[in-house]
Amino acid sequence: MLTTYRLTEHHTAGGMSRFLSHLSELQPEMFAEISPELARELGVKNGDYICIVTLRGAIEARALVSRRIRPVHLNGKTVHQVGLPYHFGTSGLVRGGAANDLLSISGEPNVTIMEAKAAACNIVPGRLPRGAAFEEWINKHVPTGGPANLHPEQPPLDTAKGGENPPGGHGKEEKE
Repeated sequence: MLTTYRLTEHHTAGGMSRFLSHLSELQPEMFAEISPELARELGVKNGDYICIVTLRGAIEARALVSRRIRPVHLNGKTVHQVGLPYHFGTSGLVRGGAANDLLSISGEPNVTIMEAKAAACNIVPGRLPRGAAFEEWINKHVPTGGPANLHPEQPPLDTAKGGENPPGGHGKEEKE
């Protein structure tokens, strides 16, 4: 289960603080905070590259193995938590994968701030593939199972195209 959080060293969403050298020096790179239990299960060490994959996309980050993030036990199953700071992006002195790229766009109605700050995810050790290899990789690692992840205003899947579920996979639309 992925959740996002704010870093003390960055204020706002990072758009202001990623451009300040003294703050960028304090938090120089995107990271994903995971438990020692999940790190052992995946064979990941502190500082290794990992990929975080959701139904919306994938980013890479360094693993920060920490006891602050603990597994949750629900109905006899262990659910691992993954913590991502939401301050990183593609511009500024400090760059990295953007946590918001992994989440659905669901702006809160008053000020349009993202309200969806948690999602199901998979963690894959290693670097994110580039180019043509990415599509095969993401189709292999995207989370599957469970109910569809729909925006509250999106019609249920069974109402699309005259009652049929829409075809296609992650980020694809099939031609008719």
